[in-house]
Amino acid sequence: MRSPYPPDVTEVSRQGEVVGWREDPYGRHELRFFDGHRWTPYVRDGGKDGMDEPAGPVGGTAATRSPLLDENLLVVERFTDLGRRWSDRSVLRPDGSKAGTLRRATPAVERAGGLRSIVVRDHAKNDIVELVDDRQAVVLTLIRPVGMAKSSVEVRDHDGRDAGRIVQQSLRRNETTYAFLSASGHFLGDLQTDNWVAWDLRVMDSHARQVATITREWAGLDVTRFARPDDYVVRIDDTVHEPLRTVLVACALSLEIVVKPDSLGL
Repeated sequence: MRSPYPPDVTEVSRQGEVVGWREDPYGRHELRFFDGHRWTPYVRDGGKDGMDEPAGPVGGTAATRSPLLDENLLVVERFTDLGRRWSDRSVLRPDGSKAGTLRRATPAVERAGGLRSIVVRDHAKNDIVELVDDRQAVVLTLIRPVGMAKSSVEVRDHDGRDAGRIVQQSLRRNETTYAFLSASGHFLGDLQTDNWVAWDLRVMDSHARQVATITREWAGLDVTRFARPDDYVVRIDDTVHEPLRTVLVACALSLEIVVKPDSLGL
């Protein structure tokens, strides 16, 4: 009989402990695997397995997670004002309603409910951008040092915890990708394209499977609901879970922070 335990996890018998799949105490998934000693990164949703490192307060609920992170199709206002270092822009749902906003962060971002604040670094040395949802709740924060030869973007979640990093990679034949790393440095996937200027970008997971696209292709959308047909469209497979989901969304919705503007023909 096939073992119900995930690979690379030893089945441990401890008196008084229940070893196996249990309700996720962090509130981010349906089930999380307990090995008899600790909560593991192995999670399960609707019978599908995934990886999500156990971090954050035990007893958290899904209510603390913004629904914006779970949207599978979004339209993003494209950055086109080259005379400015930054301009706020909207993130829209397929029906044209506003799902969120990308905005410049303030010097200190206070989290509601008495949670600790992020002490934001010197804005002259970093591009610091927030994604807020339609309730004006901060979903994530991106921090990129200014003037670095290669892009390296730190991603923080709504509580200010390290959610991962997006790092520019130079490969053979002068190819460039942007690797997605977890908070512990594990490779989650990357952003690839054969032609950056053509706006035909794809996200591959750690198994080299395409799990998202970033294009200016409006197929299946009613363009009359959108004022700017020059904006871009993000499509994410519903199979994408944490920790890849947050880093992928951070990258896809703020390309001019992650990717050098001249690479995208901006």
